[in-house]
Amino acid sequence: MATVIARPRLPHLETPEDHPMDRGDLGGLRLGKPVSIPVLSRFGVSTQTGAIWLGTWGMLSVMFFVAGLAVLTYAGIEQMQGNVWMLVKYFANVQIAPPNGLGMAPSLEEGGFWQINLLFWALSVMCWAGRCYNRLVRYSWRPYLLFAWLSAILLTATIWVFRPLVMGSWAEAPSLGLNSDIDWAQNFSVLWGNLYYNPWHMLAIFFLFGSTMLWGMHGATILATASEGSHQELAEIKDMHSGSHKSMLFWRWTMGFNANPKTIHDWLLWFAMGTVIASAIGIIVTGPIVKDWYVWGVDHGWVQQYGPMTRDAVNGAPALAPVGATTSQAPPAR
Repeated sequence: MATVIARPRLPHLETPEDHPMDRGDLGGLRLGKPVSIPVLSRFGVSTQTGAIWLGTWGMLSVMFFVAGLAVLTYAGIEQMQGNVWMLVKYFANVQIAPPNGLGMAPSLEEGGFWQINLLFWALSVMCWAGRCYNRLVRYSWRPYLLFAWLSAILLTATIWVFRPLVMGSWAEAPSLGLNSDIDWAQNFSVLWGNLYYNPWHMLAIFFLFGSTMLWGMHGATILATASEGSHQELAEIKDMHSGSHKSMLFWRWTMGFNANPKTIHDWLLWFAMGTVIASAIGIIVTGPIVKDWYVWGVDHGWVQQYGPMTRDAVNGAPALAPVGATTSQAPPAR
């Protein structure tokens, strides 16, 4: 007779409890109903999806996002001379370029679409940050989720807003499009002497790889000791038991480093936020402060001179023409 192994029942779907703060904010504005996706249970994760709570700030964020998407789609269709099929076929190659200078674009085609979309993006992400803060207040949480969200906004705003303002032209920002983003990153490194020599870039990569390693180590450790209660992390922060003690002992014996259930989350937060903060600093100092990272590296003993590309050769090279300038507008050699 075959042995039948009973599969555990799926958990009951949870519906958020009502709260006076929800009723005063566009009626709570929960979208959809909770549904269960059973296949997720095979991966050991919760099977529930939905409902989604928006509220006033969330609704405004979605409205601005949809408006920006509509503007971007219209600009792409116009760029393809009204041919929607060509837009779908060459979607990756569509790019909505920013205008030259810091003023208003002379027309929609010459940067106006880019400026409108940037405005909708800024309104959308800031409203979503407001939604995050609203939820934190609702649950009486501390503001760390908001800090994490704002750090991501900082990096994006540095690339599209702060650095172009410092450099004196919106054209220093990437065009809107898939390939144009990649081209901007490549050209940014080439124009400013190889971004890999930028110490802030190095620090950002350290935080990036370090955060993935820490998250993997932490997740694996909790799963390995969950039978002893280490997965009840809030309770373990207040009063550690055998699972947490064994986890700490394992890593102290393995790598000589110790983190408790509280401090490991501090490390995880700062490593993740450090990635985008270091990236933002490295980007905004490129150009206004450091003109060539290769020269900077040679001057500070950071980089060894190699081949014909010497420091004197770089300093004697003609100055870069302003973004969007014609040949006649190019400045003389420096």
